[in-house]
Amino acid sequence: MNMPLEISDDVAQLGKDVTCHAPKESAPLLFIEPAGERLRALPAFIEWASSRRAILDKLICAHGGVVLRGFPITETEDFGALAGIFPTFAGDYVGGLAPRTQIAGKVMEATRLDKNVKIRLHSEMAYMQNFPPRVAFFSKKTAEIGGETIIASTRGLLDALPAELREKVATHGVMTVRNFAAPSGQLDSTVPHVDLRGWDVAFETEDQDEVSRLCAQRGLEPIWNEDGSLTVVNRTAAVVTHPQTKQKLYRSNLHIYTVNSNMEGLDAEIIRRLRETQKRPSGTFLGNGESLTPEENLHFTAFLDRQTRAWRWKDGDVMILDNLQVWHGRNPYEGSRDVQVAMLG
Repeated sequence: MNMPLEISDDVAQLGKDVTCHAPKESAPLLFIEPAGERLRALPAFIEWASSRRAILDKLICAHGGVVLRGFPITETEDFGALAGIFPTFAGDYVGGLAPRTQIAGKVMEATRLDKNVKIRLHSEMAYMQNFPPRVAFFSKKTAEIGGETIIASTRGLLDALPAELREKVATHGVMTVRNFAAPSGQLDSTVPHVDLRGWDVAFETEDQDEVSRLCAQRGLEPIWNEDGSLTVVNRTAAVVTHPQTKQKLYRSNLHIYTVNSNMEGLDAEIIRRLRETQKRPSGTFLGNGESLTPEENLHFTAFLDRQTRAWRWKDGDVMILDNLQVWHGRNPYEGSRDVQVAMLG
């Protein structure tokens, strides 16, 4: 079911070669599809997207994101060409949380986290001081069952919190603790938990001094453990101001990434064994070292549950999200799935 779409000046400037609609189940995103055959050829599509980049920028900000469907994006190179018309994220994914590798250029795997795990809604790189303003997703191969990339608008989240909790989060900020295993030499094809990656894989080097240098660049405090593993600690603001809208937005994993948190589909025994071996267990805390109470967590999760949307992906779909206004996650799936990402400026 499609919602009636008011044709704004920005939508009109996309031209007559496309149609736009807002499916009810995937609000708030704007879907853009070719109206005829002209943009089903890659060179014409890339030229069209390039010439309307400024309009696409405005629509991504206004709607929280866009989905480009039915265009000739079938291979990684096609997706890379589309991502290439946008500014590149002024950073990288070295020391990032997700188990993923670079594919080509700025295109990376979405994740190698086990297909049975539900990835909760999050802002990309919410645990880092430097983060991509936008994130693009390309569904090269849609899973046979499940695997939807879930989304949720967080534009009203702070206002939905009790005033005392909102002030508490804004005042204290966030401290994140993450653990990496001893060097492993490679990234397994399927990773049951993010803490099981070797630090050599996450930081793309086997040199401890180089890791320490990379951490210093990123505002991370490295703690080297006797068993060869690595713990990193960093502090970030929990509330940031959107550069275009000037709205204050919550950006943190504080409410989900706790010491005892368990992801749906993940064996609780894995978490227990990991935490037993970690001198400083992974988790996200208020800047004073405290955790949110279960009741405080509920204010966040209840809001996100109300805002969560998903729809059936199609091969070739490209979704570009405003990383501050709209969060993303992933449903468990069966079969094979190939979703690729690019961090955009």
